[in-house]
Amino acid sequence: MALACGSAAGALAPAAVAEEPPLPGPPPGAGAGFPLPPASGPMAPTPPAGPPGSIAPASGRPALADGSGRVSAGGRLTLRIACRASGQARLDVTALGSAPLARARYRCRGGRAAAQLRLARAVVPRLARLSPAVGRVTLQERGAAARVSVALGAAGRSTSPGFWSDGGLQCASPGPRQTYLVGPNFTVSPATSISVRPWIATYTSAGGWRWLGLNGGASRWLQLTATPAGVAQWLQPTGALNPWTWGPITAPPSGSVSAIGLFEVIYWYGGRPTYVWKYTHSFVGSQPAGAFCAFP
Repeated sequence: MALACGSAAGALAPAAVAEEPPLPGPPPGAGAGFPLPPASGPMAPTPPAGPPGSIAPASGRPALADGSGRVSAGGRLTLRIACRASGQARLDVTALGSAPLARARYRCRGGRAAAQLRLARAVVPRLARLSPAVGRVTLQERGAAARVSVALGAAGRSTSPGFWSDGGLQCASPGPRQTYLVGPNFTVSPATSISVRPWIATYTSAGGWRWLGLNGGASRWLQLTATPAGVAQWLQPTGALNPWTWGPITAPPSGSVSAIGLFEVIYWYGGRPTYVWKYTHSFVGSQPAGAFCAFP
């Protein structure tokens, strides 16, 4: 089975944004909560465009300041946290069992904390084989809690799943503090049904990473059909492509915000799920802007 993504966005240039944040890691519930396999029959209709939305100011809940972490050979893992008070962190990795892998307390200073976790040495080689793995982190502070996803990898290995080769986040569109998310033209051979879940992750220095989905803090699956030529529902009789879009998403009127798009995809071969998630690049008009849209 060959999984790929069509190319229509043009070559990419280095990002022009200074002080870029680290990548946000996986979206909430990544790799879990799959929908049922699509029913056989007529091709699913084109899903409606995503509704307009807005990037909310940072809430009082803790969040990750860096969406990935590297586990040393001795099992040490540091999680960077955007905090409001001192608290504790707990790590679970569903692929390695239901029991928590590690717990640690952290001290919040100046809105930032570093939770130092220690995993059992026997877990490290298993985690290395999954690298990057999706972990679940529960952050508990005074009167506030959050459950977030984190990309985990062995030391020396990348924790990024990579980027889709087209589609992406359109910066400053249609207004200077607005953005659109455009779906990549998923291609696959042979053709199969796919489920697609879109996300936008936004970062502020005060609030860390927050997730925006089609349902606010959550998102939903869109049912489509991938073919060797791309998504069947988006191909016009003339051969033109009319991809799915979501927006405009409006940033707060002031304050520095970075944003990045992400798509999860399930390929349904024989009714069995093959799961993939990747980031999208960002663009200003037709010009590449790197990984992020920046709203100063």
